[in-house]
Amino acid sequence: MTDSRLTEPRSGDGQGAAPTPWPTGADAGIDFIAGLHASVCEELAGLAQRCIAGYSDDRPVSASLVRSRLTNALTGAPPVLAVARDGREVLGWCAVRRPEPGEQRARLWGPVVDPSARRAGLGRKLLQTVVEAVEWPLVTTDVPVDRDGATDFFAHSGWEVLDTITVLHGAPADGLLGAVTGAEIAEPEAYVAAAARRFAGLEASFAASTWPRWRDDTRFHPETLLLDPPTGSLLLALAQKNATSSELLLAEVWAADEEVRRRLIAEAHILAGARQVATVRAVTRLDPASFVACGMGVTGRCHTFTLPGER
Repeated sequence: MTDSRLTEPRSGDGQGAAPTPWPTGADAGIDFIAGLHASVCEELAGLAQRCIAGYSDDRPVSASLVRSRLTNALTGAPPVLAVARDGREVLGWCAVRRPEPGEQRARLWGPVVDPSARRAGLGRKLLQTVVEAVEWPLVTTDVPVDRDGATDFFAHSGWEVLDTITVLHGAPADGLLGAVTGAEIAEPEAYVAAAARRFAGLEASFAASTWPRWRDDTRFHPETLLLDPPTGSLLLALAQKNATSSELLLAEVWAADEEVRRRLIAEAHILAGARQVATVRAVTRLDPASFVACGMGVTGRCHTFTLPGER
């Protein structure tokens, strides 16, 4: 799939010498990597962590997280992964996680480019390389509005905003956890599938695969899936730690009404305290009022992008 509209992103304020364009063709230093070996995941995670530091999507990134987010949960298929190296050093990477059975779009991760190599065309070249290598419609991961040049990069590369996501942060709370967890019920897979159909509107076969997809995320534990059995509601929380930071991500809140929604969010903050993580983070495409009512503050917004004609 080729898009001739991929163009060089703007270079910022224009001060200083013009950057040297990134080489193309055989001299580009960009190679496709067939498998996610442990050393590769460590390199990708390290560069990703450096690139998000200080922005609203700053969060713990580990090698295991990279592996689980880029690998297909249901099929085990590896991503389409392009890596740029300067000798042995990784300067940038861009990946496409293949669609799961039942998904219409593949997920684009990156391009992630070392700060020392930016504004020289490497990001554009990595993006073009993977776009030309796949046939599926693509959607990006969350692109923070506050990251310098990131949204402009996709806009000037011919991509269009598909959705807007609010990012919120809160503090772990003390208390006794009162919610039922996924570890306490007899058939969690059936419970989650029913919730996926009812609250997320997923068709039956894809809803049935929700539990396996969540289960194979390295951050998932049944104890961090909070349930409200009388209403069939749930909150999916994902704990992630690395050597320097930790968080509990409130990834999904599927609730029957506002009272249940807020109760589950409050319970998640107690869960965060029990798991001794540093912060609670939420990402939502919906009105963030329920999170704000539970003491969380809006810290940023993100866009997802897609190519024209792929909406």
